[in-house]
Amino acid sequence: MNASSLSSSARSNPDILAKQLICMVGLPARGKTYISRKLARYLTWIGVNCKVFNVGEYHRRETPDSSHHEFFLATNTEVRIWGGLH
Repeated sequence: MNASSLSSSARSNPDILAKQLICMVGLPARGKTYISRKLARYLTWIGVNCKVFNVGEYHRRETPDSSHHEFFLATNTEVRIWGGLH
């Protein structure tokens, strides 16, 4: 990203050119994804390149068998090995 591709409001702040990470954490179904997407939409509108990563989507894609309740049991050794908790 270069300064000429930013809007005037983004250009006025030198910190905008630095890489930033915003991490949303909290209880399920409390609006983290909603707020993240709204924030990304605003940042894109003012000319800042950004992307939203959803760890839950990644988890569901990489572990398709995680939809049943046994997946989250502490005795599930297969998941413990996969998650690095051996």
